[in-house]
Amino acid sequence: MRRPVLVTPASALPVTVAEVKGALRIDGADLDSEIESQIKSAVEYYEGWSGILGVCLVEQTWRQSFDRFERCLMLPLRPVQSITSVNWRNAAGETATVATSNYALETDDGGLSFVRFKRGYAYPSGLADAGAVSVEYIVGWPLAEGKPTTPESIKAAIKIRVQMHIDEAAKQGADVLEKIESRLIGTYRSVGL
Repeated sequence: MRRPVLVTPASALPVTVAEVKGALRIDGADLDSEIESQIKSAVEYYEGWSGILGVCLVEQTWRQSFDRFERCLMLPLRPVQSITSVNWRNAAGETATVATSNYALETDDGGLSFVRFKRGYAYPSGLADAGAVSVEYIVGWPLAEGKPTTPESIKAAIKIRVQMHIDEAAKQGADVLEKIESRLIGTYRSVGL
């Protein structure tokens, strides 16, 4: 599978500096930039193609390329909200868009999503050699009234990860905090991709 490409990043972090400061009982603004940096680091650790969860924590747009059409094209990131477009490129470099009536978004019980083409859809011929089919899709937990709806367990894990890097006492008990973090994110781990 080709590596997906981030098209539009999330417009917000899953937790704010203020939320982390409240959880860690930190007053003042001295550590704000370090806390924000650690939140971003935690997000990178968990999300996206290279993250340990294979999810996107806040709504964003990604593009996945495939070498050819198949009845089902698996989208590697979760949770998928919608498909923005399906395009293809021929050997001459010309692109075309597949009509939305020719495919549907399907998500299985394990949370994996697929583009499923309708029976009878005639796959275009003369495709370019590599990455000819492109699916752009919106993935991640949506914003509600401008605030992320990322699950609370993942938000708690982010706060713990930040705490392990900022709080001296937490560094001493990092092994316990890592176990707690692992349990909080366990249900979101992707298996078998």
